[in-house]
Amino acid sequence: METTSYNGHMVKPLELSTTARRAFDRMGDDFSRVLGARFEGLVAYSPERGAAFASTVSAADLDALSMLTDVWHRSGLSTPLLLTSDEFRRSLDAFPLEYQAILDHHVVIAGTPPFAGAVVPREELRRACETQAKGHLVHLRQAWLDSAGHSDHLAHRIAASALPLRVLLSHVASLTGRDSTDAGQFATEAFPAFADLMRNVIALEHNEAGAKAMVPRLPQYLAASEAIWEFVDKWGA
Repeated sequence: METTSYNGHMVKPLELSTTARRAFDRMGDDFSRVLGARFEGLVAYSPERGAAFASTVSAADLDALSMLTDVWHRSGLSTPLLLTSDEFRRSLDAFPLEYQAILDHHVVIAGTPPFAGAVVPREELRRACETQAKGHLVHLRQAWLDSAGHSDHLAHRIAASALPLRVLLSHVASLTGRDSTDAGQFATEAFPAFADLMRNVIALEHNEAGAKAMVPRLPQYLAASEAIWEFVDKWGA
């Protein structure tokens, strides 16, 4: 899949299966039918999640669309975000991580989303990444304390940190303008001393079997988390 540049970020367009694309197309038809001329666009930003945009959104719209959510869910789609284009543009600084992820990795299903010229303020993105990185480190320390010396409990907590670590690395990659779809690759590029450990932790997201083997490496995991935080704290300084 070709990677392109979008507003200074590396973008890898989302790939959808034929089944998912058809489900999103039907969702787009639903929004067009309910909202009429006020419907502006629908994008998919994961195989299950989408965001719809309209010029205005009323209570009657929500009531009508709520009758369709069961159909969307049976088609494998989550209830989409629903925003006015004005809300989206004015809240780029309020939800920097979430909106940057959508901008970086989406496919347009219908209409024209309000993405032209949309730029998440870089300092807001950095600040949000710093908060996330520091939170990850603090939660790991807390997990060690809560384990009270029980390795099984600690292994479970390490496995539970796999998804947050992957998301954190993806967000930091986006901050630096790199491809945010492969957290492991970004770890190799930005944190080579900890790349193997980070990849092993990320792998626990879908298979906890190796979590117990990671318990002796917790000091290194904490050091890696500190390195991520320091990287973000100093980035752009």
